[in-house]
Amino acid sequence: MKRPVPVVLSAILLGLFAAFQLLGMVLMVVVGLVALHKGLPASPGPQLIPPSMMPVLFFAMSVFSAALAVWFILTLIGLVRLRSWARYSLLVIAGLMAAFGGISMLTSFAMPFLMPTLPATAGQPPPDPGQLRMIFFAAGAFYGLVAALGAALLVYFNLAKTRALFLQSAPVVVGPPKTSTGRVRPTSVTVISWMYLISGPLCLLYVFLPFPTFLFGFILRGLAAHLVYALIAVLTFAIGYGLYRLREEARIAVFVLSVLCPIQLAVLLTPWGRGQFTTYMDSINGSLYNGQVAAPNVFANTGALVFFTVLAMAFLGVVLWLLHRHREAFTPAPPPPPMPPRPELAEGLTL
Repeated sequence: MKRPVPVVLSAILLGLFAAFQLLGMVLMVVVGLVALHKGLPASPGPQLIPPSMMPVLFFAMSVFSAALAVWFILTLIGLVRLRSWARYSLLVIAGLMAAFGGISMLTSFAMPFLMPTLPATAGQPPPDPGQLRMIFFAAGAFYGLVAALGAALLVYFNLAKTRALFLQSAPVVVGPPKTSTGRVRPTSVTVISWMYLISGPLCLLYVFLPFPTFLFGFILRGLAAHLVYALIAVLTFAIGYGLYRLREEARIAVFVLSVLCPIQLAVLLTPWGRGQFTTYMDSINGSLYNGQVAAPNVFANTGALVFFTVLAMAFLGVVLWLLHRHREAFTPAPPPPPMPPRPELAEGLTL
C-alpha cells in the first residue's frame, strides 16, 4: 500500500529524533565515564551539581535518551506498517511537542520582561541585555516551530482519511472496545492519558533527589518531601491509567486536583507566600550547590511566578475542556439492541 507523503515525512522526522537521542546517549555515557574516572574541570564559581553526582546524572540522562530513542524507533516502524497503535503513539509525541513547545515559546518571549538585570560575576561584565533578548527571541522562534509542527501532526493524524488509512490494517475487533464503559476512547483522551502516564514515572525521580517540597506555602523536607513526591507520582500514573480505561473517577480527579493550581497562585501572591517561596528556593540552592554560597535565583520574582502559574493554568484549562467535551465517553454505553426473534422452522424441515 502506498504511504501518503505526510506519513513518510513523519517517519523520517521520527528517525531524526531517534538518531539525535542515540547521539545524546553516547555522549552522555562518554562524559559520565570521564567524570567517573578522571573527574570534570572545576568551575570558578559554585557548582550547580555536586561532583560526586555528575556521573549518576549523565548515566541517568543516557538511559532517558535511550528510552526516547526506542519509543521513536518503534513508532517509526509502526508508521511504516500503518499500524493503528503507531498513530496513537505519534499523537502523544505530537501532543508533547505542541504543549511543551508552546510553553517554552511563551516563556522565551516573556523572559526579557520577567528576568531582572543580571549582575556581574567573577570579574566579568554583566551580559548585554540586547544580546539576551536576541537569544531568547531565537529560542522562542525555535520552540514556536516545534509547537507548530506538533500541532500540524495532531491535525493531520486526526483527519478522517488518515484514521481510515490506519484502520485498514487494524485487526478486526469483535465486541465492544476494551474500556470500562464499552465506548470508543476519543483521541484527545488517549493523548491526555499518556501524558499523565509518562509524567508519573518522571515525577518519581524526585523521590531520589534531596529537594524539599513547596505546597501551599508550607515547606516539607526529608522523608515528608519524598513521600509527597511519591504520592504525586503514583496519583498521576493512576489518573493516566484511569483516563486510558475511561473511568469516570479519573476524570473527576483531574477536575478536583485542578483547584490546587489557583490556590497555589493565591498563596504566592501573599507576602507570606513569597517569603516562604524564597526560603524554599534557598533550600534547593543549598542542595544543588553543596553548601556553597549560591547566586540569587533571577526568576524567583512575583512576575515570573504569576506568569508560570497562569501558563500552567491555561494548559490545564485546555485539558479540562477536552475532558468535559468528551464526558459522554466516560458513561456506560447503552446495551446492544436485542437480536430479532428466530423464525420458527416449518414442520418437517430441518437445518
